[in-house]
Amino acid sequence: MDRDQRSRQQKSRGGSFSRPAAKRSLGSRMGLQKQAPPQQRARRPASNPTPTSQQRRPASPQHRSQPQLNPQKAGYTPGAPRRQRRVTQAELLRRRNRRRALGVLGVLAVLALGAIVSVNLLFKVTAFRVETFDRTTPADTGIYTEDEIIAALGIEQNSNLFGFSTTDKTLQLQQQFPYLDNVQVDIQLPGTVVIKVSPAREHFACMYSGGWVVLSDSLKILRSDVSQPEGLTVLSCSLPADFTPTPGNFVVPVSYNSLLEGDATAEAAQQSAQETLMQMLDELQAQGMGDGVTALNIMDLSELSFIFQNRIEVLLGNSNRLDYKIRLAAVAILDPDKGLAASDKGTLDVSYQQTDGEIKGYFAPDEPDPTPTPEPDPESTGEGEGGSDSDASSGDAATNTSE
Repeated sequence: MDRDQRSRQQKSRGGSFSRPAAKRSLGSRMGLQKQAPPQQRARRPASNPTPTSQQRRPASPQHRSQPQLNPQKAGYTPGAPRRQRRVTQAELLRRRNRRRALGVLGVLAVLALGAIVSVNLLFKVTAFRVETFDRTTPADTGIYTEDEIIAALGIEQNSNLFGFSTTDKTLQLQQQFPYLDNVQVDIQLPGTVVIKVSPAREHFACMYSGGWVVLSDSLKILRSDVSQPEGLTVLSCSLPADFTPTPGNFVVPVSYNSLLEGDATAEAAQQSAQETLMQMLDELQAQGMGDGVTALNIMDLSELSFIFQNRIEVLLGNSNRLDYKIRLAAVAILDPDKGLAASDKGTLDVSYQQTDGEIKGYFAPDEPDPTPTPEPDPESTGEGEGGSDSDASSGDAATNTSE
């Protein structure tokens, strides 16, 4: 067979010169099923593919398939499953802080509940004690008794120790017992109510539009009277326009300074009338003159004065260097060697201050009242003259006798 014939045979069998004739496998010759080429087996989808190593690898969280919702359960929404949101580190921190805060609040709630239960069940009023402010007993309650003060509280035994306000009870006792100059109600664990008192004494008598009002050392109103009470220090001060003498209340004098009238800034920088009065009382007591003062005048803060033993009026002027002025007046009145006599009466002025800042006192005694001259009786004029002549002659005779 020549070359051309072989070429035609090959074309008729394979259809191409470059493609050789496929060899038949052993399986095909034995009647087995013919297998497809490797290329075709790779492209053909398998009905039950074997998972490879890449397929066995777990999917990442962002590519993980979402579980399908059960249509039979409540809350099912048809549609594609939602994609799960990625939780950030900040959100995890917020959740942790929220859980921690809730835990702290829970602990505080339990503690508060325990405190409330313990207060209501454990702390009961079991005793009352009345004492002075220096904690001495028995207390000096003045004209009242301890039973009256305890009964006025209105607190029953076995009641809650914290079921009342000590401030309200203090104000209640101050109003109800005016002759207690100072009152304070306290509690002492586990179940004692302590009442601290100091009695009031009548010290000042102050005149107002309706009569006189009696005040204590702290200017507490004790009682009122139509006439002036005897044996009390007369206090002259400016009272408020709406003043009402209610026992148990305190008097607050109105501050007035004639030298600073109209100057609100300078007046605000000065002491009030009540502060000036308390300073005067303290200095007078320190110098040993407190019991001898019979009158105090703070009507005008630029013309302060007081009267000692109803015989010497001391002029202090304003409140500048008030302590020095009172010491100077005490030396002038009480010093037995350099001071005034016990019978002197007049006005002691210690308000004048020189240009160099020194303060000197000047005393002006009261002039005695002139004795009225009796008028002669015309009927007894002759008898009087005769009597005088006889007296004169007898005197001459006595003189001659002595000679």
